[in-house]
Amino acid sequence: MIKRQLNISELKFSAQNSDTVFVQDNLAIIRDIAKIKEQMVANSLGDLLYVPMGRIVLVNEGWAQLRVNMQPCRAEQGCALVIPENFFMEVSEVSADYDAQIVAFGDVPIPFRQWALIPLERDDFVRILQYINLLWQVAHIQPFPQTVAVHLVNALMEDLHLQDSKIKNQHSQDAAPTAAEQLMRRFFDLLSGSDGTAHSVSYFADRLCVTPNHLSAVVKQQSGQTVMQLLNAHTVLHAKVLLRHSDLPVGEIADRLGFENPPAFNRFFKRETGVTPGSLRKGSQQD
Repeated sequence: MIKRQLNISELKFSAQNSDTVFVQDNLAIIRDIAKIKEQMVANSLGDLLYVPMGRIVLVNEGWAQLRVNMQPCRAEQGCALVIPENFFMEVSEVSADYDAQIVAFGDVPIPFRQWALIPLERDDFVRILQYINLLWQVAHIQPFPQTVAVHLVNALMEDLHLQDSKIKNQHSQDAAPTAAEQLMRRFFDLLSGSDGTAHSVSYFADRLCVTPNHLSAVVKQQSGQTVMQLLNAHTVLHAKVLLRHSDLPVGEIADRLGFENPPAFNRFFKRETGVTPGSLRKGSQQD
């Protein structure tokens, strides 16, 4: 059981920034990240964040260099980043002028299966910003109108999904993706949705209806990494979240991730990260 979910409601400074941060059970809004950027960066830079709630990041200024479910992402001015629930995110660097609005929400159907970075035209950007400003106003009505807020989040998500679909349709008309590119996307979709327990190339090849050799060749050509390197990195990602943010014994984590026994998990983790699971957990508790 995850005992510490890294979402906006965890920000220790939220109570002191009520003009910038709103937190409810299933809704959180940061409408001016520039005001609290120093504290946010200190809390997240270089760390592995578990995103249990859906999240929208609208970038006003600057850029942030991220990895979302192991995939690199540069969120720049004029873009909207949509991250579905139960994803992983790593923040590696942000520009000095970085500013954004963030909306995190639960119990709202998300029309995105995977994360999406959506470059917006000026008029579209302004309209998305107006949704967030209206959501901020509604969030401060007493008593809190939960149903109205849910409808607004739904409308915001559908608008972003429409913009994303338009861009993808334009790209598909300009240059249709190759068979190799399509297979790589399907592989990453399947990998992103897995729970870290699948450790073999054949598992993914079977589900993608290709041979292990073909999948290995395509992934290596498209990403520069082997399938096993990506599988191992994905398993490490799940292991780090459980070690850092749960109180499960290491043996139970090993079992959850499909290892035969704790020593096998320890050897795997030490080989991939350079530290033992126990050392990583101890270091996290001391932070």
